[in-house]
Amino acid sequence: MDDAAPRARDWSLLPLDVLSSILVRIGAVDVLMGAGLVCRPWLEAAKLPEVWRAVDMDKHEVVFRKCNAVLRAMAKAAVDRSDGQLRSFAGKLFVTNELIKYIVERSPSLTTLRLVSCHDLFLGSVIHESPPLELRSLELYDISLTVGDLTAVLGCCPLLEVLWV
Repeated sequence: MDDAAPRARDWSLLPLDVLSSILVRIGAVDVLMGAGLVCRPWLEAAKLPEVWRAVDMDKHEVVFRKCNAVLRAMAKAAVDRSDGQLRSFAGKLFVTNELIKYIVERSPSLTTLRLVSCHDLFLGSVIHESPPLELRSLELYDISLTVGDLTAVLGCCPLLEVLWV
């Protein structure tokens, strides 16, 4: 039996499409926190818009460790890197009117939006001022909504299939 240790793999030699697939599985928050900086090929993969089609910032532990301004900056960076291909965004606590406006103006392919406990958000006015949205799923947990807000949301999201309030 050979007692030699297995050879270490050089992950930087993986094809770009494989690296981008790995980064998608790692998740946007961890890529933003430094996974994309492991080596030059990982940095190149982290620049691909397909890595940023889904940005989930409501379940990650960093939401409770970073200040809201940092989280908003991270979300904006993810939106910018998506290059208009963002399809799904989830945020918790830190999302503001300004950030939602930023997201919807730069994400024509956005189909899923999940917001949790975003108390500084007046969604109805932001959605009403936005271009027509392709949203198919809107999940709002612990978000204050008036009947007017809900009416504005429903009026601006004609393709909406799922609404959780």
